[in-house]
Amino acid sequence: METSSDPAGVKKINWRQFGKHWIVVFILAILAAFVIWGMLQAGPWLKRLQDWRAARALQSQLEELYRNDKYGGTTPEETFDMFITALEKGDVELASKYFVIDKQENWRQSLAAIKSQPAIYDEMLAEMKFARDNARNRTEGSFAWFSYTMPGEKIGEQLVFEKIFSRWKINVL
Repeated sequence: METSSDPAGVKKINWRQFGKHWIVVFILAILAAFVIWGMLQAGPWLKRLQDWRAARALQSQLEELYRNDKYGGTTPEETFDMFITALEKGDVELASKYFVIDKQENWRQSLAAIKSQPAIYDEMLAEMKFARDNARNRTEGSFAWFSYTMPGEKIGEQLVFEKIFSRWKINVL
């Protein structure tokens, strides 16, 4: 800031220069506030962007798994027959592969536990064969439902199949 002296020795302030400096300080302060506000607002937006990218990556991985999956039939009935055939052979590893991918491991463990109890395993296999032969089927789009009621039972059961890419998989058993 420039000052000048009058003949009496009193320094005068050059208000024009003084105002220019304060305008620059004021503009910098507004700019800093805008940057801070933008950073605070960008946090949630960046989090959503990261979540979206992670979801897309997981979706791509799952789609790749399904594209390479060779287990399941071209119809829900064919998948169900393959599942029952694997159970008849005692191959719970193969039988579990006819489920949607995210349920395969749980079903592999469950079927292995059921297989260790032959009476329960035989009963389950008999029920699956009964369902195959007696179920009422309904298909809508990429879902199919097989509904059946075991003899002597009042409450029916339902199997749900899902078509993923070109293969039908068991979703609910």
